[in-house]
Amino acid sequence: MDYQFALADASELEQVYALIDRRIHWMDEMGIRQWNVTDYWGVYPREHYVEQMQCGRLYVLRRVPAGTVAGVAVLYETDGRWDGERDIPAYYVHHFAADVGEPGAGAILLNRLEEQARRDGKAALRLDCATHSVQLNRYYEEKGYVFKGTCVDGVYCGNLREKMFSEV
Repeated sequence: MDYQFALADASELEQVYALIDRRIHWMDEMGIRQWNVTDYWGVYPREHYVEQMQCGRLYVLRRVPAGTVAGVAVLYETDGRWDGERDIPAYYVHHFAADVGEPGAGAILLNRLEEQARRDGKAALRLDCATHSVQLNRYYEEKGYVFKGTCVDGVYCGNLREKMFSEV
């Protein structure tokens, strides 16, 4: 499968919502307690994604040639969960989700986010993931994301992870 990484446009918002919704239902099925137990849609309603798209922060991974959305993420320049860690220019990944039926799309999306950070002169890509998710923490560690601490946001407890780029 071929992919294109780009900023999302308004015509893709329904696909973005549907992808995230499928991921939330998948978490229920897998017994993972993350977006599905934190009132995700109440905290991040559809309007949130419209705003992220309008501000040029909402990225998608599109299947080529179909043009359908296989992954989504938002890149922020700051993140309150990382207070005290603003010593270097970094992007902060939020709302990272890949189609559950498309193995490998998440890794491709993460790689493209790293490339975007490098292109934009960032020294690191930072993200967080649930502290209790052994599988997800192992995944990010294998991808080179180093544990930097923890964060708490309401009922969510996360591990802060960072990948530095040596060439920046």
